[in-house]
Amino acid sequence: MTHPPATTVRADHPLQGIAWMVAGVFLLSVMDALSKHAVSQLSIPVLIAARSAMVLCLLLPWVLRSGGWSALRTRRAGAHLLRGLLAVCSMLAFFESLRLLPLATVIAISFAAPLFMTLLSVPLLQERVGAHRWGALLAGFVGVSLIVGPQAMDGELGLGAGLALVAAFFYAASMTCVRWLSPTESDLAMLVWQNLIMGLAGAVGLFFVPLQVAEGMWPVIACMAVLVLLGQRCTFRALRLAPVGVVAPFHYSELLFAALFGWVFWQEWPGHHVWWGALFVVGAGLYTLWRERSRKLVGG
Repeated sequence: MTHPPATTVRADHPLQGIAWMVAGVFLLSVMDALSKHAVSQLSIPVLIAARSAMVLCLLLPWVLRSGGWSALRTRRAGAHLLRGLLAVCSMLAFFESLRLLPLATVIAISFAAPLFMTLLSVPLLQERVGAHRWGALLAGFVGVSLIVGPQAMDGELGLGAGLALVAAFFYAASMTCVRWLSPTESDLAMLVWQNLIMGLAGAVGLFFVPLQVAEGMWPVIACMAVLVLLGQRCTFRALRLAPVGVVAPFHYSELLFAALFGWVFWQEWPGHHVWWGALFVVGAGLYTLWRERSRKLVGG
């Protein structure tokens, strides 16, 4: 069966693309809120192993429709292993930071991931970063320091903020590996191998923690697995319907959703320094998107 080329649906429907992006971000924000609840009830290895297993179960029909094992064959097993281990480190740090910080603060710090991706693209992908992007990068890290700084100086935020930054760094490294792998590996293969490695890492962790699942948590874990796949599917659809520069800024609505969920469920509200810092980080991201779009228009 043939499929129409992606260009037939690319950049034609900006409003639909924005709607899909906001929907995807909302679903992922709900998953993050469920994660904050889950880490208060479960050990992190149990959560990682159980969620990864459920994601693999949900991916199984896609694998079978795509030809089974042949769709997952790869000559780059080492690269998949590296990416999977980076994702494990990111998730370990992210989940632990959720125990210590308000949800919106963790999400605001996680916006540093694109900044780390820019840094990593230079040594790992030999990409050229011009003066404008370096300026945006510096502004973004100023924003991160505003988020982390005031309470970290008092020793109140240090560990949680450090873990959130570590999570952002490892996530950025994992996503940089996606770009490295994408010329030869399919989206399906990368999803399956990542979740398989994460599941195995979580299973190893079960030897060191009690294997206990609190009553009522299995539906929560199942919802997390469904939400992460639906959220990613929505964002992929958004990027097919509209240019990156149109839909990507709406990813930052995640901070608003996180603040709302934190306020409703945990009576958390980020301090002023978090909002000011997020303004710098988001501004740096938006400027980078605008700059890249301008370069493409000039080049085209």
